[in-house]
Amino acid sequence: MKKILIFCAFIAGMINSEAQTVIDNFTVGPYVVDYNGQGDVKYRLRDNINLYEFFELKRDTTIISLAKEIPVKHAIQISGRVGANRYASKEIGLEGVWKQNVGKNLYFNGGLSFAIGHSSSGDFGRKRNMFEVGVPLQIELGKLNRQYASLYGLFGLTPTFYSTINASKIEGNKRVDDVKKSGFLIAPSLEFGGNIPVGSIIMRIGVYGTYKINCTPSDYDVYKKCAGHMFLGAKIGIVL
Repeated sequence: MKKILIFCAFIAGMINSEAQTVIDNFTVGPYVVDYNGQGDVKYRLRDNINLYEFFELKRDTTIISLAKEIPVKHAIQISGRVGANRYASKEIGLEGVWKQNVGKNLYFNGGLSFAIGHSSSGDFGRKRNMFEVGVPLQIELGKLNRQYASLYGLFGLTPTFYSTINASKIEGNKRVDDVKKSGFLIAPSLEFGGNIPVGSIIMRIGVYGTYKINCTPSDYDVYKKCAGHMFLGAKIGIVL
């Protein structure tokens, strides 16, 4: 008899313990949610709820959720570039352009660019540092949006003013000043690369090739004689 009384008391304690557990109850849309602490959640459809009627759906309705591509209409792009050619000439540049969407996946870019060039020629030990400021005009093809990575390609023409910062050569056993020239050139260019969304900005990485055509008549073409016309390199930038 004593063992039966103890067993009954144990069962009553368990029932009483469960009865004291407080379960929070919420109604969320067509569902009832029982919440009993983090990780302990149960939910069920409310009684007498028809989901078709609740959401005003027809029985042949299919719901597909797709992330919408939102193309960039206009933006500012800032890029840096590093290039070189077979004459061991090098260039470092900075470019800022305004991008305007003019058609499906088509953009017109216009802005301002600056570059410093260094060339070293075995001909009389010539060394030359150049400064260039240009107006890049570009047509770009590619999907530019802030949701997905994409590829792009562009063709551009850059009217450019150039000037010699300093130039020298070896005469005899001495290094003396060389011819300094300033003038204008046109630089057609091709560029290919990719766009990578990072938060609210777009990272841009690409490769480029440009050919500098000196438009200033002179008896000494610094690009033909020393710096070289063709440059290949890499560009990296951001689209804001």
